[in-house]
Amino acid sequence: MTIATELKDLEKEMWRANREGDGDFYERVVREDALTVSKHGVAGKADIVPNVTKNENPFLKTDLSHLKVVQISEDSALVTYKATVTALIDDEQQKFQVLATSVYAREDDEWRSVFHQQTEV
Repeated sequence: MTIATELKDLEKEMWRANREGDGDFYERVVREDALTVSKHGVAGKADIVPNVTKNENPFLKTDLSHLKVVQISEDSALVTYKATVTALIDDEQQKFQVLATSVYAREDDEWRSVFHQQTEV
């Protein structure tokens, strides 16, 4: 499996875990010093994992497209893409799109999330 394929698959798993409230997955994959930037502000792992675990996220479906991987070094890379999200908001299904970038670092042969940013379009 190529690094590009591995990281694209990992990014899809991050969205799956987010939809399903799989905080254990986030606990394993997100590095201690990781940051997320979104319309809600800047958050670290201490905020991210409990929020995912609570599963208060209204996401029903997330489709990723235009995935591109840029390998920065042997052990670091970024993934950029567009996500189309179907969410249950105010008891109605709504769709919106975000442009996103995630940065990963490989440590002990495992890819770890270091940074994630998304901008709603």
